[in-house]
Amino acid sequence: TGLMMGLAGAITTRTGKVLIMITGNGANNTINDGYKVRIRYGTGSAPANAAALTGTAVGTIAEGTNDIAANAKSPFSLTAIATGLTLDTAYWLDVELAAVTAGTASITDVNVAAVDIP
Repeated sequence: TGLMMGLAGAITTRTGKVLIMITGNGANNTINDGYKVRIRYGTGSAPANAAALTGTAVGTIAEGTNDIAANAKSPFSLTAIATGLTLDTAYWLDVELAAVTAGTASITDVNVAAVDIP
């Protein structure tokens, strides 16, 4: 199971449909292991770093492996469209993170972007 990263990205939707894009680098402290990331969103207070999974998962899970060395970074790019959102409501945006099988996964150099779309 994963944990929340506490990114606290935010958008207020005017259309009920939001394009979410999150990029960064992932790593794992165990060689030949990796990380898994996926977008999550919700209303209310944004989750803190290392909080239990919360909110709604959207999009696919991206996975990276570090077969060169422990803690070797590899890039990830997540894109998803969240639909059926409540108009004029603020939503937080975050990432769930988990190790593939063992070790400790981490992410760095994270960028969060979101656009209200018709």
